[in-house]
Amino acid sequence: MTQDIFIGVDGGASSSRVRIEDGNGNLLGSAQGGHTTIKFSTEKAWATIMATIKAALASTVITLENKDYNFHIGCGLTGCELPEACTKFLQEAPQYFKTVQLKSDSYTACLGAHGGKDGAIIIVGTGSVGLQIYQGKTMQVSGWGFPHGDEGSGAWLGMDAVRLTLQWLDQRFASPNTALLEMIFQKFDRDLTKLVVWANTANSTKFAEITPLVIQQFQQCDPLALSLIRRAAHEISRIGAALTKQVQQILPCCLCGGLAQFVEPYVDASLKSRLVACQHDAAKGAIFMLQNS
Repeated sequence: MTQDIFIGVDGGASSSRVRIEDGNGNLLGSAQGGHTTIKFSTEKAWATIMATIKAALASTVITLENKDYNFHIGCGLTGCELPEACTKFLQEAPQYFKTVQLKSDSYTACLGAHGGKDGAIIIVGTGSVGLQIYQGKTMQVSGWGFPHGDEGSGAWLGMDAVRLTLQWLDQRFASPNTALLEMIFQKFDRDLTKLVVWANTANSTKFAEITPLVIQQFQQCDPLALSLIRRAAHEISRIGAALTKQVQQILPCCLCGGLAQFVEPYVDASLKSRLVACQHDAAKGAIFMLQNS
């Protein structure tokens, strides 16, 4: 008799993670791999996923070629906002898998965070997105891309800091606390042309590289850095309020991502009152997706 094996994939723009369980929920293996952004290359995404699966199975006797197992794979990946990429990814799925499911990484993160149950999540990383699952329906707020979206994110925060730096340099912005702006300018060797050229070609990942300077100064109680963090928290609070309006229901919400710990103390009371800790990660959420279908 064949045994069911469930593979959960959490694939992001910088790295990915695979979790493998048996039919009883026992962990068989896990591994981390490279990025799996399907909007750039579905072929490379599959190559990364397969390599990471093999790494996760390396300490077991299980192989994908073994016909004694039915392999089911659930993928939560970035780039799912592009239907063409999703279709291509599913069409290119290797023949090892009896079941293949694909959703956004925010969807599987939400499932994981709430143990497969209804709930909301706001991810505050390089980008930002709010997503909730309620009575079988999925609703999203923000996460529409940078620079027209992703408010409150690392990219947004970095861009805001750069904007203030440029305004300070041409004397449109005056502040008694300029340590942060000095640090940003120093990052570009105090060369205005170099800063301007960089700012006009930088993508979300590049702008997010400025954010650690903001965090560094925030931890030093810099008033300007604090004001930037508060502005980010305000945008995250707006995402939380919009999620509530979509269902007229107060759902538990998880705040996660690299910047979550810094903005959480400053979000408004209505969002703070419903924040809960994440139960599981997005790779586990991808397995919940398989089992709930």
